[in-house]
Amino acid sequence: MSDTHIMIVEDERDIRELLRLCVESCGYRVTTAGSVREARALLDQEIPNLALLDINLPDGDGMGLCAEIRSRSDIPVILVTCRKEGGDIVAGLEGGANDYIVKPFDVEVVKARIRTQLRSYAYWKQSNDKNGLRNHDLEIDLQGCDVKIGGKTIGLSAKERQLLLFLANHPNQVFSASLLYDRIWGLDGTGEENTVSVHIRYLRKKLESNPSEPKYIQTVRGFGYKFCWTED
Repeated sequence: MSDTHIMIVEDERDIRELLRLCVESCGYRVTTAGSVREARALLDQEIPNLALLDINLPDGDGMGLCAEIRSRSDIPVILVTCRKEGGDIVAGLEGGANDYIVKPFDVEVVKARIRTQLRSYAYWKQSNDKNGLRNHDLEIDLQGCDVKIGGKTIGLSAKERQLLLFLANHPNQVFSASLLYDRIWGLDGTGEENTVSVHIRYLRKKLESNPSEPKYIQTVRGFGYKFCWTED
C-alpha cells in the first residue's frame, strides 16, 4: 500500500465506507472521521496528503474544517457535497478547497479527482523553493519579484505582479473576482471588480502563448479564476 495518506470526513456511514473502499482500491492509506471533532483528533496525529471533506457534518461543516486545515497545511482539499447551489460551492472554493464533488458521485470520478490533485500538488512542491516558483517556461523570482517566460524577463505592473504571485502561491485553488479584488486592491481599490478581469486579460497577453486558451491562469466558469499548476 502506498504511503500516501487520504483523510475522509463524512458523517453518513454508508457513504464514508464507499469512499474508503474507493480510495483504498487506488492503493492509498486511509483514515476516516464522522465529525469535525474526530477529524481534528486525526489532524493532531498526522496531516494527510489529501482530505475529502463532507460539507454537512453533525458538529460543524466541511468549509470550516477546510479553513482549519489551510491554517496548518497547503494539502489538496476536495469537498463532497449534496449542495448544487453555486453560492455554496463558491464559498467552499474561496475557503481554500481545491475541488468539489457533488453527491451522488461516480467512484471513478472521485479517483480521477484525487489523482489529479495529488499529481498537481506534488509537481508544485517539486517545482518551487523558497527563492522561486517554476512551471513550464514560467519562472517567478520571489526574492527580486522578476517574472520570466522562456528565460526572458517580462514587464509587469505592480498589481499584475501581486495578482500573479497570489494565484501562483495557491495552485489550483479557485478565487472569485471579488475576493481577488479585496486581497490585491483592498482599501486602495478605486474601481470595480471588472478591474480584476482586465488585469487577468493583461497577464494572459504577457504570459500565454495563446491567451484565448490559457494554460496558466484559467477561468472556472461561474466561479472565478485559478492558477493551473500541472506537469502537462
